[in-house]
Amino acid sequence: MPELPEVQTIVNGIEPYLLNKKIIHCNVHVKKLRWELQNDLAENIIGSKILNISRRAKYIIISGEKFYLTIHLGMTGTLRIAKENDLKKKHDHLEIYLSSNLILRFNDPRKFGMIFFSDSSPLLSNRLLVNLGPEPLDREFNYKYLYSISRNRNVAVKSLIMNSRIVVGIGNIYASEALFLSKIKPQKTSKKLSKKNCQDIVSSVKKVLRKAIKKGGSTINDYINVDGKKGYFQYDFKVYGRTKKPCHICQSDILQIKINQRSSFYCKKCQK
Repeated sequence: MPELPEVQTIVNGIEPYLLNKKIIHCNVHVKKLRWELQNDLAENIIGSKILNISRRAKYIIISGEKFYLTIHLGMTGTLRIAKENDLKKKHDHLEIYLSSNLILRFNDPRKFGMIFFSDSSPLLSNRLLVNLGPEPLDREFNYKYLYSISRNRNVAVKSLIMNSRIVVGIGNIYASEALFLSKIKPQKTSKKLSKKNCQDIVSSVKKVLRKAIKKGGSTINDYINVDGKKGYFQYDFKVYGRTKKPCHICQSDILQIKINQRSSFYCKKCQK
């Protein structure tokens, strides 16, 4: 599933093509995604100008004069910009035609993605967004906040920072990489974190995410950006997916364990 860097890369990619463009047509080819698309989606967005493209957690929000589209890519969803004469691809479920003669296409082979129309801000009205935690790159996510949250949490620190009600957008990849950088093992109990631990985690999360965004995210299986290109951050992985391979720091084997049914990767010597 695309995590924060991948979603931000897509937002950065589509923004120049969508901003201030008018929607002149919309084709809905497949309605049954993770949740069925609203019957009146197309008629409610046609004729409106796109005013803003943003991200909240792993959701893409396209704001228009009279609408908001909230998009989640699911496991295999992608957005791409196409020309009018570009052939429609298999699994292209939604097409938005722009006044610039370009088309925004949503493709999703596994149909786990979601697209919601609303006439009010999803940040205030969508139940999936209203109770989310702070953005990890914002000032609200700081060591004081994390330390306070962790005091009564008897869960692994990796589970803590992957909880979207505590902080959003951090999935398995970037949680593993950030904890390696902070030298803290993923199974460490949250309430045992010191203030210094929390400082290191917050700093590492921000550093890893910023670097991943610069490299266009990570491509493990299906992820591609708006231009059809893969991300490059996977070549910088220190622990994720590197089971039994030598640690880049101490040469010990990278270990793999399960935390909340998710594979977790770490170095026993470097992470305490």
